Amino acid sequence: MKQVFAIFKLVRWINLLIIILSMYLFQYCVVNLYLDAANVDPTMGWGYFSLLVLATVLIAAAGNVSNDYFDYEMDMEYKPDRVLIGTYISQDTAFGLQMGLNIAGVLIGFFLAYHFGNIRLGYVFLSVAALLWMYSQVLKKYFLIGNIVVAGLSAFVFVLPVLFEAHFTDFFRTANQEVAKGIIIAQLKWYFLFAFVVSLAREIAKDAEDKEADAAYGMKTLPIVLPRVAVNLLIVSLLIAVMAGLGLLQYYFWHNDLKKHFWYILFFLQFQLLTNIFIGIISKNKADYHNLSVLLKLLMFFGIASLPVFYWFIKMQNS
Repeated sequence: MKQVFAIFKLVRWINLLIIILSMYLFQYCVVNLYLDAANVDPTMGWGYFSLLVLATVLIAAAGNVSNDYFDYEMDMEYKPDRVLIGTYISQDTAFGLQMGLNIAGVLIGFFLAYHFGNIRLGYVFLSVAALLWMYSQVLKKYFLIGNIVVAGLSAFVFVLPVLFEAHFTDFFRTANQEVAKGIIIAQLKWYFLFAFVVSLAREIAKDAEDKEADAAYGMKTLPIVLPRVAVNLLIVSLLIAVMAGLGLLQYYFWHNDLKKHFWYILFFLQFQLLTNIFIGIISKNKADYHNLSVLLKLLMFFGIASLPVFYWFIKMQNS
């Protein structure tokens, strides 16, 4: 039983749950909502969409396992109380687990791509698996590159449902359908940018938290190369950019009689961003950056939670 719990921790089940929520909520609260309004049936039913989510989760889980696998020695020295590989799970088991997860995820991805008549989409899953492997081995050791890769892949979960929506190009003919398509793409851009920038800030904070260990193993991450003040300034600048973007959204919502959307952003996102900015300014040590990382994950959760909340607001307004 301990090994089962260790595997759940190793694959970072909370992060996987965030991926699952992000994909299902975006599909059913945005894509399907506006496809239905345009009288267009979605390409994927519940079953095939669940396979898409499963493929994504399997590859993400494999990336998490491989990350800990390659960090084994460093974690044993600097995080001995949090090491799972070598304690509850052998290194060979961890290696086999990440290989199995990757293979299963990529195969499901190619099956979906073949089923929907665009085999090239299968290479998306293969590319993501390869990027996560390269990140675990090489990319995370260098200035900002690893951070951008992880942030981009975190945001990419919102792109996948749209990539598999073949009806975007096949069946959008009327003006109403074009409007619906434009709304879906616009919301995709907003959620992608929100997830990317918040994830990037969080990845930098996590590197700042692990600075001592990373430096000892010869890495050149951003917090090692730049002084603490510059790192904090970059994190704060990213969060201010998010605040500004959300402010533009709030302006649009206020002037288009969507005031409930306005207040949700203000109370659940903007106020939390202010808190994160303050912590980002004063962060000095490992504990400070850990707290900032946790709060940024909470911010991401409230961003995702806006999907069902806004869906409910729209349904209330149209009823």
